[in-house]
Amino acid sequence: MARFLSRRGFLITGAALGGTALVAAVGGVGYLATVDVDGLHGHLDGERAALNAFLIIQSDGRVVVNVPRTEMGQGIHTGLAMVVAEELDIPFDDRITVEFPTEAHPAYSVWFNMLQIRPEEASGPFVWVGRRVLGQLGFIATGASGSTMGMWHPMRVAGASARHMLLAAAAARLDVPAAELATGDGFVRHVSSGQRLSYGELAREAALLPPPDRPALKPASEWRIIGRSQPRVDLPAKVRGEPVFGIDIALPDMVHAAIRHAPVFGAKVGRVVNEAEVRAAPGVRDVAVVDGQKVAVVAASWWHAEQAAWLLDIEWTKTDADGVSSTEMSARLRSALASTTPYEHIDDGDADSVITKASTVLEADYTVPFLPHACMEPINATVFVRDDLTAEAWVSSQSPMAVRQGVARGAGLAGVEPTSVTCNITMNGGAFGRRSDQDVVAEAAFLAARHRGRPVKLIWSREEDIARGLFRSHAAARLRAALGPDGLPVAYDALVATQSVIESVASRNLPVNPGPDGDRISVEGSDKLHYAIPNRRIRSQHVPSHMPIHFWRSNGFSFNTFFTESFIDECALAAKADPLAYRRALLRGSPRHLAVLNRAAELAKWGTPMAPGRGRGIAIEECYRSVVAQVAEVTVAADGEVRVDRVFCAIDAGLVINPDAVIAQMEGGISFGVTTALMSAISLDGGAVVESNFHDFPMQRLANAPAIEVAIVDSGLPPGGAGEPGIVPVAGAIANAIHAATGRRIRSLPLAVTETVDERRTRTVLPPVAT
Repeated sequence: MARFLSRRGFLITGAALGGTALVAAVGGVGYLATVDVDGLHGHLDGERAALNAFLIIQSDGRVVVNVPRTEMGQGIHTGLAMVVAEELDIPFDDRITVEFPTEAHPAYSVWFNMLQIRPEEASGPFVWVGRRVLGQLGFIATGASGSTMGMWHPMRVAGASARHMLLAAAAARLDVPAAELATGDGFVRHVSSGQRLSYGELAREAALLPPPDRPALKPASEWRIIGRSQPRVDLPAKVRGEPVFGIDIALPDMVHAAIRHAPVFGAKVGRVVNEAEVRAAPGVRDVAVVDGQKVAVVAASWWHAEQAAWLLDIEWTKTDADGVSSTEMSARLRSALASTTPYEHIDDGDADSVITKASTVLEADYTVPFLPHACMEPINATVFVRDDLTAEAWVSSQSPMAVRQGVARGAGLAGVEPTSVTCNITMNGGAFGRRSDQDVVAEAAFLAARHRGRPVKLIWSREEDIARGLFRSHAAARLRAALGPDGLPVAYDALVATQSVIESVASRNLPVNPGPDGDRISVEGSDKLHYAIPNRRIRSQHVPSHMPIHFWRSNGFSFNTFFTESFIDECALAAKADPLAYRRALLRGSPRHLAVLNRAAELAKWGTPMAPGRGRGIAIEECYRSVVAQVAEVTVAADGEVRVDRVFCAIDAGLVINPDAVIAQMEGGISFGVTTALMSAISLDGGAVVESNFHDFPMQRLANAPAIEVAIVDSGLPPGGAGEPGIVPVAGAIANAIHAATGRRIRSLPLAVTETVDERRTRTVLPPVAT
């Protein structure tokens, strides 16, 4: 079922349209026509020649590629720079550097994510208006695995446009027709005369020429860079320890801050009982209540601030959630699965009637817990509010727009309205959606406004991040299927109970909130449209809680694919069919998916015998316009210890710009997914999160990481996403492998109980059998 405008797109586009309604009413189409959404016009920038918004050529021929997406380890700066280099006809070597532009240029907007239309396919009045409204808003963000999908075509056009402008400049300089010129290796050559001019020599003249209306793009048959693995542009500097992450920022006269949030979300600061004592602690400059909800300590160093924050004796107000436990939260989910008024997302055929009348019906309930993001780089932000009320921020963020809004919001709480905000986006030490929120930026800006003239660097401790941060929602699903005479489903019904991420994010960050009903993220991964099932119904029930929910790497896919792919295995078992053969039958109308499934099975040598205590499981999903299938092999010891030995992965991500980067993303995503499947859970007691650090919220270590093998399947389609798909099938594949090894069907995550053996090792064992 195609989605022209996503729920998230509707929300943010609606806010943008509301904010520009007056301008549009006054200026109409004429005003929107002035918004430069292509960014192809050049200009001179000092000694540098900017041929367009994406490309700068220096006099020595060095090329700077502007990539307006955050580098979070996914290799996006390399991949998009490769696209520009290909069309510009230059080698991909050390002559190319990448910068992250943070100005709100309309050409940098993430309109693809909002409108869900590929740039190379974009047309029509709705897209025309939507691009310009979002461009005027300056909505720049990195997420939803959309950087390559949304930017590869605009950056191809930028590279091709610049090359044509260089050819025109050379033609004018040499007084020859442009058709007689050729490009290559950073030069324009006149073949018949042997003359050549470097791009550096021509750049300033070219930047002042008008760009071509529709620059010709290189045919794929001539590509020399796209599709061939290239070294990451950020790796040499990382090996040398040179890149600056947010937590590395050090500025003259900077002060540092630590913070304490309420243990129960929603509580407010009643009073700081020992404020005078904390103010007298070594190095302390200030103790501040932020927005009535948290307490920050500002000191000469972060260690002084954090040590003083440990001394804080805060009286928090009571909330309705003070007695809430994980047991009660689970009961809420179970109750929601009995809802008589859920929101209906899909109703194809008559699933309920078919299931009611069928002779063979399967039904199963699944659950997953709340999860934090647990980025390796702690949450942080540095903000400087100068005496002239200009502001500057340094943040490892996924969105310059969120940073600017966060600074304005936080400074406003201190009674300061910045006249301008300069935004610096640093490298991200893990993001996973977490770094798109405004919270830490607003807190740092509030403190910076109180300490005008000095930069303030706020770092959340690991305990604050794990227990007081933002979370992926808990969720449950009730899945039902009616099996026909051949054992295949003739009807499928899914009811997902979870807290709406859109409703929660909007309540914290946006001026409008559409409410929870119809949040497509809640059910993504539950529809299984690639499976040939004639009748299906997909519904969701919002389950509110006091927990702040946020975008989390792969969002609803992270739990719904575990639910659905485990359930498909249960259907196969009921039909006495091999899980691979069963899926092949269900994919009879989906050749793209079938090719990926078969490649994963081929890698794993599906069907070969396994030793006692070992099992093999398979799962497949379509997500972020990519298809990924995985086979997990596990060993379950006699004492219940579970080890994931190997994961085989096949992915069709359409056109792959940099194969090495896609493989790396699959490896990283699988490791992330294995951790989540086996170890990760947030529990509540008295309304507060119990877990606090990596001793009770463990991460997978190298010692117990599985071997991973990845194969890329080429469908010839345009690029799909790669940042999140690697995570999506892992939990289902592992759960199915555990069942194959032990006969136990585990329907909740995590699949195992984690035990810390010593400081260097954790072991995961199967949970006790419920009695």
